[in-house]
Amino acid sequence: MAMYVMDGTLRGEMLERKGSLYLRSNHMHYNKSTMVTGWHQNREAEPKDYDVGEAPVGKKNLCHSSYRRFGNVDAEDWNTTTQQHLSQINLKDEYQVRELPKPMINKDNIGILDIRRQTGCPDKGFGAVLPHHSQDHKKIHLDTTYIRDYVAPYPYTTTLQKVQEVPDNSAAYKKCHSQFTDTADYRRHGRNTWQDESGLYANRQIKQLVLKPSCPITPYL
Repeated sequence: MAMYVMDGTLRGEMLERKGSLYLRSNHMHYNKSTMVTGWHQNREAEPKDYDVGEAPVGKKNLCHSSYRRFGNVDAEDWNTTTQQHLSQINLKDEYQVRELPKPMINKDNIGILDIRRQTGCPDKGFGAVLPHHSQDHKKIHLDTTYIRDYVAPYPYTTTLQKVQEVPDNSAAYKKCHSQFTDTADYRRHGRNTWQDESGLYANRQIKQLVLKPSCPITPYL
């Protein structure tokens, strides 16, 4: 209730009162001395080379207000939209990958630079420009007591045994949502625009492959 009273108080202050000069008309033209709600928008458009509002009734020319200053505007781009899109082929060279010269190595940038360069010398070992550790330099940190003490007595090679793929026919033994006894529960699928009573379920084909039809009476005759 307090919010309603406060809203009514603010509404009376913000909206127009009877006898005030606050005009909310945006579809009529007033003089500059008359301040309407969109007076600042009209000021932003000044100076106008051809003001339609100042022209007398019967002599207003909308073509002059729109196209009269197009000839002496130098900052505008006169290219059409098609020309702007077709000229983008000239920017192809700016998006190609360039080979930039690598800077000199010093103590400040040695940690972030890629020092792999084609020098004609081997990368590691004797004759290398910069020393490198071997590939097994940090292997000691990865070894454990179990790996060092319990090693294989004989060398062996691991072989992968291919397991025969068994088709997944588990859907044949699952009970589907009944179309006759489960018609009013929460498991109805779709938009529930009609009641499906066809008797065809999703696992019908798998059941025909797994569960072969048989007659239990014939073998005993």
